[in-house]
Amino acid sequence: MTPLRARRQRLGWTKTQLDARLRHAAKARGETLPQPASLGRQVSRWENGHAPVGEFYQRLFCDVYGCSPTELGFIEPTDVPEPESFEDLAVELARASSVDAEVAKLLQAQTDSIRQLDALQGAQLIREQMRAHIAHIEELNHHAVRPGVRSMLAKVLADASALAGWQALDVGTPRESWEHFERAKSAAREAEDSSLLAFATVEQAYVVLDLGDAEQAAELVQHARHQSAGAVPALMQTWLTAAQAEMATAGGDADAAHLALDQATDLLPAEPDDSLPYLVLSETHLARWRGNCLARLGDENAIDELDRGLPAVTGTYARAEAGVRIDLATALLVHGEHRSVEEHLHVARILVGRTGSLRQKRRIESLTGNKEQR
Repeated sequence: MTPLRARRQRLGWTKTQLDARLRHAAKARGETLPQPASLGRQVSRWENGHAPVGEFYQRLFCDVYGCSPTELGFIEPTDVPEPESFEDLAVELARASSVDAEVAKLLQAQTDSIRQLDALQGAQLIREQMRAHIAHIEELNHHAVRPGVRSMLAKVLADASALAGWQALDVGTPRESWEHFERAKSAAREAEDSSLLAFATVEQAYVVLDLGDAEQAAELVQHARHQSAGAVPALMQTWLTAAQAEMATAGGDADAAHLALDQATDLLPAEPDDSLPYLVLSETHLARWRGNCLARLGDENAIDELDRGLPAVTGTYARAEAGVRIDLATALLVHGEHRSVEEHLHVARILVGRTGSLRQKRRIESLTGNKEQR
């Protein structure tokens, strides 16, 4: 019997009682959990030792049971603790103490450089570089003493982790993606940055969406919008609203999707806003987002929107360009323009091969399968 199951039985709790306590602990952390049936199946797997417990749920179980990770079997106990080295800790603290605003700026610039490489070449070739970058920032943040320094590092860590989360989702590793977003949200809270917290939360919703639960994904986006209301700039409000439109589209709610798209258009600032380096959103970028939703809804205006948005990403954002071309192929297929469909899919396949995007590859396979059925 696993320590996790033994602890519940020792307390005499039913799984329903455990579910309620887990939800209460999650709510205290500002998070929401899956539906009871889904969570119950996962708890059974964990209690029977059939799957490892992720970091987020480890923290929840520790909160609920009032136990350490070792007591619940998450960490193997050591028989004899190794003697601690005061010198090693002193070196780590000294290294972190050298961080100032300039160092934090350099670390952010490194994140931005990786972001640019990701846009041009995709995630596959730079994932190890990103992991090393995050580990470096995390170590500095972990050993920083001054609150101001910790806040600066936490902000950089949140941005880098959110980028890593999207990269992991794109190449088909959703569990890794989820953990990156958990770190991003935790760091955003430490940095007290509402925009980064909303951004990481909504991007995490795409993990839920890719796993087939459009309803919960939409709830998570709605939660992020509500939580950040009045605390984020107009550009972030625009992005959050457009994401809500995409979730409504995935759920098949055309009216809600059109309403959110109109709201996003109204919210978009007239002047460029470069205060959020992780957001690339202009009138033309919003046009391709509208086009994506409209194409999925079968709206005849999709092609015009996508034609407006395509130049904004061509040659600069390989993954995004592939996405727009797949959207155009989707919209053109409805009109029977098979030659144009093949032209866009040909370019999309080349881009997908270059970036290693499993998400886009699956979209192409789904579309070509539907096309053959027609």
